[in-house]
Amino acid sequence: MKIYRINALMLKYWYNATRNFFRILEVFYWPLMGMLIWGFTTYYISDLVKNNSVINVFLGGAILWTFFIIAQMDIGVFILEDIWNRNIFNLFASPIKISELIISTTLFGLIRCILSFIFLVSIAYLLYSFNILGIGIVYVSMFAFGLILFGWVTGIFIVGLIFRFGLKVQSLLWVIGWLIQPFSAVFYPLSTLPIWLQKISLLLPTTYIFEGMRTAFSKNIIDFHGLILSFAINIILLILAYIFFERSIKFAKKTGMLTKFHE
Repeated sequence: MKIYRINALMLKYWYNATRNFFRILEVFYWPLMGMLIWGFTTYYISDLVKNNSVINVFLGGAILWTFFIIAQMDIGVFILEDIWNRNIFNLFASPIKISELIISTTLFGLIRCILSFIFLVSIAYLLYSFNILGIGIVYVSMFAFGLILFGWVTGIFIVGLIFRFGLKVQSLLWVIGWLIQPFSAVFYPLSTLPIWLQKISLLLPTTYIFEGMRTAFSKNIIDFHGLILSFAINIILLILAYIFFERSIKFAKKTGMLTKFHE
């Protein structure tokens, strides 16, 4: 693994991201729209029930969920751009290793996550006087990093599927967040789900993170057991996703799938 090759890839992603107005816009626009919708909705609900904890749950969930979406999308889109531009064959013809490709996309995506988070925290404070950092920047960082890890897991897995089955599965990149969100207890406690759904939810690291977020806001207590469990699940899934991605690349090379992306 060579640092200069990772830097070169990140420079390429920088040029792709900064020269495309819509790639810049998506760092701020979609997170902002989600926060505004949930922000005004919770203002209405909290006015009805006179309970400020509603704001904490909905806005906190909306802001933290952004980490997962951006981390997951960035891995997929940055690699897909090479496929769309018919550059993927050239990329893998170079000495670049799979680990260098993954590290460069995750690091660049991490920078975009941080920028989006700073933007959302500022807007939430200005519009709704909501400060998610009130529970502690260390704890928020732990919640956020857990979601980023799971975003990397799903992004790597979906790109692996693309290299194995072709572009027909690329739509998963845009819908996977909506498929996972109902099981992640983002805006409601796990106990509201049916028992059989709770069993599925407990397999996801996101569930423990958002349950921990609500506990932190309501009781000012950090559920370290849930955080450790979420990180353990994330690490296992990340290793499995990387192995699957690596094997999918080898499969694409062996079967000639890479050349089909040039057609």
